[in-house]
Amino acid sequence: MGVTKARGAKRLLLTEALADIVLDEGLAALSLRPAAARLGTSDRMLLYYFGTKAALMDDVLGCVSDRFADYLASTTRAGVRMPPHNMVGHTTALMATPAARPFVELWFEIAARSARGDKAYGDAATRIAEAWNAWIVSSVRFPAGVAPRSAAAMMLAIVNGIALLDSTAPSVAEAARSRVQTVAA
Repeated sequence: MGVTKARGAKRLLLTEALADIVLDEGLAALSLRPAAARLGTSDRMLLYYFGTKAALMDDVLGCVSDRFADYLASTTRAGVRMPPHNMVGHTTALMATPAARPFVELWFEIAARSARGDKAYGDAATRIAEAWNAWIVSSVRFPAGVAPRSAAAMMLAIVNGIALLDSTAPSVAEAARSRVQTVAA
């Protein structure tokens, strides 16, 4: 294996390991020195493989975004689209599962930093929201005359609101989830 291929392979391994760490501990875990120590390397070696901290962040958040998209895709059957009234209930229940919580919690951290104007997180937030919206579009059988992308965005806004309430006001989230499921029935 050539030096360039070996360097790329090592970068990919580091990206996957850092994605595991950030999903377990949040964005603060991506501080260079502590992250490097966790991986048994130095911050200088991380910079050697990634070039800049911005490139490291982009790779790691891209990896997490790809994992989240894969996770979402695994929750629906390929080629089978659900009725729109089932999607919000399906997704809010899904976001409350232990498997989804690390993605949801990290999503809120990324969204908060993006809302504060941090461009690096703005790009990641856009990438994640677009992937999530595309999953909804591909998973729902929208009736004729409905703009799928817009309807999916509305569903995504409802799901995000309920997921945020799960973290901050669980009883309110449960009431909202109950209402969504009642409307869908």
